[in-house]
Amino acid sequence: MTVEEFLKSKPPVELGYIAKKMFPNNKSAKQYLSNKLNNNDNRTFTKKDAESAMKALKELSIEIINLTIE
Repeated sequence: MTVEEFLKSKPPVELGYIAKKMFPNNKSAKQYLSNKLNNNDNRTFTKKDAESAMKALKELSIEIINLTIE
């Protein structure tokens, strides 16, 4: 499964969280990513987007791995 397919398949992580990590300077990051994933407004999900999404997901996985009980 590609990162694009994962993001399209209703991931267990809120898409807005990933979008904010991918596009930190975009106030409409969630909508922007959604448009790219759905090919709206002539926007496409590029290889650069995939790399950025992977980076955001890896950061999240590290945060999850480092969680503690107390």
